[in-house]
Amino acid sequence: MRKITGHLTTKGGKYYAVINLYDTDGNRKVKWQNLDLPDAKGNKRKAQERLTEVLAKYNSGDLYLAESMTPAERERNRIADSLVEDYLLEWIEAHKINIEENTYEHYKSYITGRIIPFLEPLKIKVKEITGDEINALYQHLLNDGLSGTSVQRYHGVLHKAFKDAVKRRIIPANPVDQATRPKREQFIADYYNGEEIKKLLEVAKNDEIYIPILLAAYYGLRRSEVLGIKWSAIDFTENMITIRHTVHSGKDGPIGKDRLKTKSSYRTLPLLPMIREELIKHQQAHTELKRVMRKAYTTEYSEYVCVDALGQLYDPDFITTHFSIVLKRNNLKKIRFHDLRHSCASLLVAQGVSMKLIQEWLGHSDMNTTVNVRNPHTNKLQVKAT
Repeated sequence: MRKITGHLTTKGGKYYAVINLYDTDGNRKVKWQNLDLPDAKGNKRKAQERLTEVLAKYNSGDLYLAESMTPAERERNRIADSLVEDYLLEWIEAHKINIEENTYEHYKSYITGRIIPFLEPLKIKVKEITGDEINALYQHLLNDGLSGTSVQRYHGVLHKAFKDAVKRRIIPANPVDQATRPKREQFIADYYNGEEIKKLLEVAKNDEIYIPILLAAYYGLRRSEVLGIKWSAIDFTENMITIRHTVHSGKDGPIGKDRLKTKSSYRTLPLLPMIREELIKHQQAHTELKRVMRKAYTTEYSEYVCVDALGQLYDPDFITTHFSIVLKRNNLKKIRFHDLRHSCASLLVAQGVSMKLIQEWLGHSDMNTTVNVRNPHTNKLQVKAT
């Protein structure tokens, strides 16, 4: 650090210390400080002593840093000196505007639910945290029963938070890069074969989520895509269905979005004859429900296909939970609702559909994702993208 110098001067009958400060770019900035001494006989020696004391304080470091920093530098210094838990809370609130509401809720739950309770007793400042403390957090999460895949989500949130700190020049390097990234368990999705899908659709025929199950099984749609289908996206004349809307879980209920996961997720598919017939029946049934239920039936979500008996938009979490109930009630093999997507992919493979067409059907942006499906007859991965 450059040595701080200064000299005495008088103004208005008083002694002042004129101090030469420098910002981080080396630019000199003069500061005048009143020494509280009148310009009178015998006070020059006292003024010199006070100047020496002032310069000693500046040259000790802290006072110099505080005085010489720009407002932006002081803010960066404040954050660097703050506790990690305080920084993470500030970060997620500032980051809220840049992410989906459901993503914000998930990130915040990671931070407040497990990260902060672990870090609080350690009292670590942002500028002090290292990969050692982060590794200890990961081990704590694993000991607490979380899988490696789950801990990776915490890793991702922390990496984003500290990456922003590096970008803002609060810290020189990302401490998460010093930690050991948890290993993800290899997950092999289960699926239904053709006969199992047929049985599922038979038992679910009169269930309230029959249409979501039907659409997921035949089109391999993501849960959010199934619930996001609007009547305006279905062309009964040209017999086409377009995937361009989604529904996600929010803090105050389901949230409809007029955008998809990736550009490749936007796709138009043929409206299969059986699906067309079921959708027309579904539409007619809700027209009757609306007539019978009168004011009890909400029209707020009338543009959506997948609504309940009162016209309310389904929450994605309800679909997941209720799907498990349908399987258990009918003694069917346990799979996730999302596994209907894998089932659809595997059945297309078994029918000899090319990987390129399957990629477009499922809305995958990467062919590598598409080829990681199994042939239900051989249980082998299909690895040739033809």
